[in-house]
Amino acid sequence: MTTGHPPHGRHPLLEDLFGEQAALTPGSVAVIDGDVRLTYAELHHRASRMASALRARGVERETLVATAFPRSADAVVCMLAVVLAGGAYLPVNPEFPGERLRMMLQDSGAALLVCAPGTEDVLAPGLPDGLPVLSTRELLAADHDAGPEQVAPAPLLDDRSPLAYVMFTSGSTGRPKGVMIEQAGIVRLVRDSDFYRFTPQDRLLLTGALEFDAATFEIWGCLLNGATLCIVPAETLLVAQALKEAIREQAVSVMWMTAPLFHQTVDTDPDVFAGLGTVVVGGDVLSARHVNAARAAHPALRVINGYGPTENTTFTTTHEVRPDEPGPFPIGRPVAGTTVLVLGPSGAPAAPGEQGELLTGGTGLARGYLGNPELTAERFITLEGERYYRTGDLVSTDAQGLLHFHGRVDDQVKIRGHRVEVKEVESVLLSCPGVRDACVTVVSDDAGKHLVAHVVAQEATTVAGIAEQLAARLPAYLCPDHFVAMDRLPLNANGKVDKAALPPARPDAAVRGRPAPALPEALHPLAELWDDVLHLNGRPLTAEDDFFALGGNSLAVGALVGRLAVRDGIRMPYREVFAHRTLASMAEAVREHAAGSAAAPAGGPIERGPAGVPVPLHPQQHGMHTHAQVAPESPAYHIPLRLDLDGPVTPADIRAAVTELVRRHDALRTRLLSTPDGPRQDVLPAVSPDFTVSDTATHPDDESVLATFVRPFDLRTAPLLRALLVPVSASSHRLYLDVHHIVFDGVSLRILAEELTDLLAGAALPEPKRGYADASRWYAARLEQGAFASDERYWLETLADPPLLDLPTDHPRPAVRAEVGTVHRLRLPQERAEAVDRVAARTSTTSYAVLLTAYTAALMGLSGQRDVVVGTPMSGRTHPDVETLVGMFVNTAALRLTVPEGATLTDLLLVAHTRHQEALDHQSYPFDRVVAGLRPERDPSRLPVIEAFFALQNIGFHRFARGRVRTEVHLLHAGACRFDLNLQVHQRPDGTVLELEYSTALFSTASAQYLLHRVVELVDDLDRAPHTPLSGRVEQSRIPAPSAQADFTF
Repeated sequence: MTTGHPPHGRHPLLEDLFGEQAALTPGSVAVIDGDVRLTYAELHHRASRMASALRARGVERETLVATAFPRSADAVVCMLAVVLAGGAYLPVNPEFPGERLRMMLQDSGAALLVCAPGTEDVLAPGLPDGLPVLSTRELLAADHDAGPEQVAPAPLLDDRSPLAYVMFTSGSTGRPKGVMIEQAGIVRLVRDSDFYRFTPQDRLLLTGALEFDAATFEIWGCLLNGATLCIVPAETLLVAQALKEAIREQAVSVMWMTAPLFHQTVDTDPDVFAGLGTVVVGGDVLSARHVNAARAAHPALRVINGYGPTENTTFTTTHEVRPDEPGPFPIGRPVAGTTVLVLGPSGAPAAPGEQGELLTGGTGLARGYLGNPELTAERFITLEGERYYRTGDLVSTDAQGLLHFHGRVDDQVKIRGHRVEVKEVESVLLSCPGVRDACVTVVSDDAGKHLVAHVVAQEATTVAGIAEQLAARLPAYLCPDHFVAMDRLPLNANGKVDKAALPPARPDAAVRGRPAPALPEALHPLAELWDDVLHLNGRPLTAEDDFFALGGNSLAVGALVGRLAVRDGIRMPYREVFAHRTLASMAEAVREHAAGSAAAPAGGPIERGPAGVPVPLHPQQHGMHTHAQVAPESPAYHIPLRLDLDGPVTPADIRAAVTELVRRHDALRTRLLSTPDGPRQDVLPAVSPDFTVSDTATHPDDESVLATFVRPFDLRTAPLLRALLVPVSASSHRLYLDVHHIVFDGVSLRILAEELTDLLAGAALPEPKRGYADASRWYAARLEQGAFASDERYWLETLADPPLLDLPTDHPRPAVRAEVGTVHRLRLPQERAEAVDRVAARTSTTSYAVLLTAYTAALMGLSGQRDVVVGTPMSGRTHPDVETLVGMFVNTAALRLTVPEGATLTDLLLVAHTRHQEALDHQSYPFDRVVAGLRPERDPSRLPVIEAFFALQNIGFHRFARGRVRTEVHLLHAGACRFDLNLQVHQRPDGTVLELEYSTALFSTASAQYLLHRVVELVDDLDRAPHTPLSGRVEQSRIPAPSAQADFTF
């Protein structure tokens, strides 16, 4: 048994301690959140006023109040107000899935939910009936007075320390369990602490999510000790340069980090920790290599390894890593007021070096599980008169009495970064109609840990149906990856399931002719390239044929430029292709570039690398990987699709075709791992696709499918693709796919849909010569060699001091940006689609430039600005060897479109065309590095540099046919919005569709309709009155109602 030094005397109440601190340092800054700076006096005043309002709403001692806020000063004020009112707070994430949120709120019995203004509609689908919901604005609306300086203390209920908060974690009863933490546990953690003593001079950077217990250490550590809590946007924490700036600008002295985030930050830039005094690391095994690297750069940095379950108030043990201490590091000794006990298999205390289960007790111990006395009695036990929590963690002590962590002793595991109790999944599975018996196990393979469900079902019940039921009732990380149907479960001699006896889960190119003989010989080499990149299949060409009239677009230009570089060593700028559109003039430009300058090396062919060796991330994957670390459950980078398949194929044929696609394309067999050398791609030799066949009698609509089908991916587990097949008839099927953008892009969609059609038609496909991993290795090496230095210079010069887009909004901009949105669509009438082509031909520009101009002119009219940045995708496929590869190559370009006052639509069109050509020439330098180099001022309510986005989807991924098989592709919307406004124009075989994705936190449906209406009007103006001056700012009150737009079909 090991005991931390106990605190002396009875713990005071949190409200008393904070009140004393506010009186002691009233003018000191308590919270910084962007431009918001609250002193202790101001924080006390605001929280007291809100506490008074809560009291008026019936909040008393230990009344449970749910709080739903993004990371913000308001969240801290509300949390403190609940405590000052005598209540206990239940922090929930407003972006939780509705089913999970409803379950937590129902089980908690919360009397009230307080949320950030503007989030009520977002929360509504997850709220149980009858739960009062108030925004902070509504809560204080009835209290017009300043409110009392201090709320009268609420009477204590008994001799116990009052309840402070409830936090939910995975449970074994079929539902998540609410852990009840008392105020004494917080005092023990941050006031009586012996591992880190906060001082009024400390400034802590908030990194923990509000609904997880690390925030307890961070928030109360500051508020009860006179320190300053600094709040920055979540994305800042995962961008090393931004994090470094935040630490420097806020003079941060201490922070908590998860081990993976610490490792990633050290790999990127150990100088992030310059000036930081202490970092407390937890949540996973701490790497000695990363600690040594951080300390090599900053020897004075204190690194504390922290361990502890939620049930013991954040930290149970800690260990300060000594200089040059070899790993693996121990989890250390118990913190003050904490007792630990290690019990061996026999139930007796384990000897030093012997592994056993860790039990912990003391002041930080939770009261138990809310509303679950049976589970509380099982996990919280009494030994020799002292109460302990059975952690289920396997540890040992060394000769110095230090604890070492060895894993779990029960079925609780970490999967996809979440703590999962297998019994929880099993319990829900057994409650599904049609399930007679079931057992859930955890298996490990090269792709990580997976849940496998062995199911004994009634005759009419299918595994696919059971999987759908689970998906509707459990979050994605609790849903089994594999299902095994069985007639009965094997039992051992004791009548229990014999898990060892459970069966494992099973998981001709067209020949192109030469150009017409009549074509001059000098034009043949370029004509061959045109034939190749435009897929002309040997069509005769003339010297005056126009590249763009034959179907050329920016992707084809990139393919052409890449082939010239690799085949002939000629570096042809993109803008030269646009300027010399005919075969004859382009051939002359190619000759001039070949003769006028030495050939710049194109990096050579992309060679196939060794199999089984992790490779660096492609430069374009880093941003998405970072996003996945900060928002693992966000669907923002999912690509959900519906492929309508018609022809003589069966579900078995379709499953086989999808399996073959996964085999052919290594990106679909890739998982992303954290390694000592940073994040890496690991290509698995074989992966079974997640393929489900629906057996529902009805055919669900897309919205119903998306509600359960689109769920978070674990980037550490391949494949990052799942499929759901809905048979419609014997010859018609709907194939739903959900693919993570980190391994997939628009060109990948075209490749996949075309190859799927070919496979279903029985065609033989040539084996790929290389894979995405090979391309990633090539691009990463080129980037590190400085091959794109000129691209970097261009972007940093062009985007210096980028403007913010100041649009009128229907709702106040939230303090922290939310990735919630929807889509509005408009089919462009045929005459207006033809107008786009007429303007492009008349001005020698492109359809892309015309549509971008109409969109930008609309934004300029709404904002009154003449300097606007619009984001746009670049294919990133600048090497011919990657044209047929599935993978994520797309880069983001920020087009800065600037015109003087009095400029016309034609002026803006020429600027848009020029900027687009320049962007194509400089598309290889990653956008996340551009942002890091610009160092824009961080605003948690906005994205850096780009808030409006535009794309023209004209790469032909919509319809395919081979033999008797027909495929039609439909892009679906997952309910997320990466930008405030995102206009996607789809040039489909059946017409042009404008699709506006917009943030519902900012804009109404009427405003979205108006913007699309205005874009179409501006296309007309470009066609009929191109010298019309750009309009001034349109006030929000002048935006027409939807009824004024009856001449457009949505």
